[in-house]
Amino acid sequence: MRDVSASRRRGASRLDPIAAAWGGLVGAIGLMTGSRRELASRLLIAGAAFAVGGFLAGVRTIDRRAAHAVAACVVAYALYVVFVVIAAVADWFGGPDPPSLIPGGLVDTLTAGGVAVASALLGGLLANSWLRPGGQARRYS
Repeated sequence: MRDVSASRRRGASRLDPIAAAWGGLVGAIGLMTGSRRELASRLLIAGAAFAVGGFLAGVRTIDRRAAHAVAACVVAYALYVVFVVIAAVADWFGGPDPPSLIPGGLVDTLTAGGVAVASALLGGLLANSWLRPGGQARRYS
């Protein structure tokens, strides 16, 4: 059977970029959705999106699920920066106003970032506990 994850072929010595990209895409959608909302809504949206993103990154890989969840956070914020840049270019051509790169100020952005990282780790650790191989006692006949 052919391996699905890149980390399986390399003996899991590196992070799987596909796992980080899937989780990061979900996280970036959460960042884009919450960028123009007040802090409470942003925290709720970031928490939910990054928990799902961290879980997806963890499910997609075979090991180091917490590291993949953190990598998904990095990818999400990189995608958000690209989104803001593209929106700024569209604004030059008469499009809508672009979202702020640091919405709500530095403190709000750092707070939302902390919630995002914690939620992604929670999702990655949930995937890790869910997909951990069972011992001899878990055999089903």
